[in-house]
Amino acid sequence: MNKKLLMIPGLMCNEKLWSKIELNNYKSLPIPKEDSIEKIIKSLDKTISKEEKKVNIIGFSLGGYLALNYLTKYPNKVNKVLVISSSINNLSSKEILLRENNLKRMDIHKIRTLSNNAINQLLENKNDTENISLIKEMFDDLGVDTYKQQLLATLERENLLDMLKEVSNKVLFIASNNDSLVDLTNIKKLCNTNKNFDLKLLDSSSHMIPLEYDYFLYKEILNFF
Repeated sequence: MNKKLLMIPGLMCNEKLWSKIELNNYKSLPIPKEDSIEKIIKSLDKTISKEEKKVNIIGFSLGGYLALNYLTKYPNKVNKVLVISSSINNLSSKEILLRENNLKRMDIHKIRTLSNNAINQLLENKNDTENISLIKEMFDDLGVDTYKQQLLATLERENLLDMLKEVSNKVLFIASNNDSLVDLTNIKKLCNTNKNFDLKLLDSSSHMIPLEYDYFLYKEILNFF
């Protein structure tokens, strides 16, 4: 495809997340190592502002939330956004506590890698050794310190629903209808009230759509951009 895409991976993912999708004109943007979402967005803007034209952004999971947050702050710098497996909500107090306790547990037990239970929550096919290895590889590439930094920096986040209602850019959400990690409630509200927003659902439990539904995603990217 001719249009350049800026692609933001999710929590503990890197450019290998996109390795199964046969795109040639894209740049994977790592999540900046900052201590808050506000600083992450400002850091992303320093990179995105170097582009000569309005950008097309694809974001996965946490990267999807960051892409939409960026859109609400700098709509004039963005053409379209495609969001994969991502919620637009803030984290509940229960979820924040769960993540904080997870970090404490990792310190106490000196855990340095991703557990099989955590990986199983991400995948529909829990026996796909290639995808399991790739997820572990991305985690190991980035390391536990990056995991802690990304988790702590993104605990406090805004609910983007009201801000996105004011956006006129085209946005496409792609998600699995049984993904336990993504709350679709506000996304459906948004799509029902704003003609510029659309939601396409897979009949699946997969969170890792770029790995498990790569050809479907490839076709959607070509159609949307």
